[in-house]
Amino acid sequence: MNKYSAKKIFTGRELLENSVVTTDDAGLILSIDSIENHDKTSIQFFTGAICPGFVNAHCHLELSYMRNLIAHGTGLAQFIKDLLSIRNEKMEVILQEIEIANEEMCRNGIVAVGDISNDDHTLLEKKKSRIYYHTFIEAYGFNPTDAIHYFEIAKKVFLGARELNLSASITPHAPYSVPPQLMELIYGWNKNHPEIYSIHNQETEAETQFFKDGSGDFKILIDDFFKLNSSEVFQPTGDRSINYLLKYLPKEKNALMVHNTFSTEEEINNISEEFKNLFWCACPKANLYIENRLPDYKNWLQVTDRICIGTDSLASNNSLSILDEIRTIQSNFPVIKTETLIGWATINGARFLKIDKQFGSIEVGKTPGLNFITDINDDGRLKVSSEVKRII
Repeated sequence: MNKYSAKKIFTGRELLENSVVTTDDAGLILSIDSIENHDKTSIQFFTGAICPGFVNAHCHLELSYMRNLIAHGTGLAQFIKDLLSIRNEKMEVILQEIEIANEEMCRNGIVAVGDISNDDHTLLEKKKSRIYYHTFIEAYGFNPTDAIHYFEIAKKVFLGARELNLSASITPHAPYSVPPQLMELIYGWNKNHPEIYSIHNQETEAETQFFKDGSGDFKILIDDFFKLNSSEVFQPTGDRSINYLLKYLPKEKNALMVHNTFSTEEEINNISEEFKNLFWCACPKANLYIENRLPDYKNWLQVTDRICIGTDSLASNNSLSILDEIRTIQSNFPVIKTETLIGWATINGARFLKIDKQFGSIEVGKTPGLNFITDINDDGRLKVSSEVKRII
């Protein structure tokens, strides 16, 4: 039996003070109660704060070998060009960097990850990792006539994941890269485990422009880089891209909209009201890396119980640290309290991934992992010097 206490305990749902968390040796939460009920000599005290293990709702582990290879601030279309231009690498390098990145997340107190995959490179590392992974296998491709081919590629990775008994699902990549025929194949596939989806959404204003009239950076990307005729493979809707996504998304399924840099407050509130299982993911450091812009997270606060946090990839970030993402949000939006951000980084991600019976909050009967956040202010706000250390 182990007893832990700190000045502040962020449970994932609330902030506690003068409390003790008791676990067994495997990390199962046995009780949370007042410090007055315990002999203080039996307690391990931490000078900062305790919180559950973090849930990284959006990551691309397979891109870990691209750390520091892509220029900052070029915009999403150019980022995609750069990403695809340097994607080939020796397999031993890819696998080594995947292993290093997985260990980095472990050290940074991450216990569960929603991970994007376009191939099977990460599967064996996930099988042996102490992190829980759900793998989102992206189906994508611009040419509607090749939809079956695109889907078969994704299905092959999915079947490889399931052979290893890994949690996985096939998901659309983004509205601009998934034509209607492919959308129908994805959402008609009923073998996902579980049926949850993760979709890149409104990461750049160019996405809105492309859906409005077929012009801009994505037209250039498709015409010049992919050597297709964008006017033949894509029909502008005259509407915002998210409305195209929602035409196909099953309302009863959990889905994560990722980035949302250019989503409006009205969109977020109205869509969340209609789609009760829709979550929104913040990846602030990646947004700054690619577009040099953040969403206005104050506009998300009406749906605060459905906001998650992700790191994106080492192609678009210099670390895989949820604490760094929290600090970035808080330094730009000081009105958002630490306990709110901890909820985004723990219980909300666990609810989205459907693993909240085990992860996401410090509650009796769960094994969420425990982190210690060092050097916080008296009001619970993070400092530049704040670090995360894994207790369990």
